Amino acid sequence: MKNKVKFCPKCRSINVEVDSENRLWGATMIHAIYICKDCGFISGIFPEIEESKLSSLKYETKKD
Repeated sequence: MKNKVKFCPKCRSINVEVDSENRLWGATMIHAIYICKDCGFISGIFPEIEESKLSSLKYETKKD
């Protein structure tokens, strides 16, 4: 089995964690809610990528 990591579909960051504060209104505890710690995107679904393919994941940078 290959290790997979979740990444943010909005900013492509892999700094994704379970949202322990459950900020998503109306969310149920049946499914985990995730949050991107870089851009703040919250969702119950974050795509996954194999760790071996992380180098192919293009990270977008914010331009101020």
